[in-house]
Amino acid sequence: MNKISKLPFLLISFLIIGCSNPELQKELDSVKQELVNCSKELADIKNTPEQRLIRAKKLLAENDLQGAKNEFQGIVDDFNGTGDAKNAMKEVAKIDKIIEDKKKEAERKKTLGYKILTPSSTVKYGEITLKFEKIWKGKRWTFDTYGDRYMLRDAERGKNHVLARVSISSESNDPQLPPVLVYQMDNGELNLLGTLQYEFRRWKDYGSYLGNYADYGNDFSHSKTIPFNLGLQVSNDELEGKSIYIVLKKRGCFYRQRKAIGNPEIEYRKLSCTPKQVLKIEDFDNDYVLLKRY
Repeated sequence: MNKISKLPFLLISFLIIGCSNPELQKELDSVKQELVNCSKELADIKNTPEQRLIRAKKLLAENDLQGAKNEFQGIVDDFNGTGDAKNAMKEVAKIDKIIEDKKKEAERKKTLGYKILTPSSTVKYGEITLKFEKIWKGKRWTFDTYGDRYMLRDAERGKNHVLARVSISSESNDPQLPPVLVYQMDNGELNLLGTLQYEFRRWKDYGSYLGNYADYGNDFSHSKTIPFNLGLQVSNDELEGKSIYIVLKKRGCFYRQRKAIGNPEIEYRKLSCTPKQVLKIEDFDNDYVLLKRY
């Protein structure tokens, strides 16, 4: 038991024995004063520039800008003229600028809304990088090319495909691929229309397409980069006369598996992507990326 922790115990002991004895009363007063002195000493230790700096850095790591500013300001106020105070003043100025920039950005978002978003053709997060070569609307979706042959899906009457051509690179041997989403602007809100499906762009030959032997060019455990063709059939009524936003959510939810029936025997199947039904401008700060707007 240290000195400070002993003091309350001693106080209680003196009170139990009684304070009528002058000697005990004198001792009690001494212990009380020692407790006051120790409490002050502990408070001083907690408020040294070093301790305040530690707390400020922790608050910055937690993105608590105001809390960190208060700690730095405490150093400035209590240790004015010292090197620690001068350094703390610089940190306060940095935090004030960050707060002001955030305020301006919030006002800008409020004024411009979705117009502030800049489309990106390359997206990197975690262990994967996606490079979109083209995003467009079309009646015919082609994929699984081998030799001079390919598979295709033509859109039904009154519908079109939203199509994307992308090459995906991965540091992982078995990554889950992120969803590419179609949103429609309606009454100032982005409403989800659907999720594009992944298909392999090409195969080495007909035998690898059938699964007679492996095509290492379509296996991340052997190839760092694999090309895909993506597509989603959407009604023309939803596509025409509206602003369409093609968006990527930075979370893997398409996983590699073997088909029970059909060719090719390998596919990427959608698990639970849980995209938001309605996107707000704030969602693009972290989880969502605009790929194309038309």
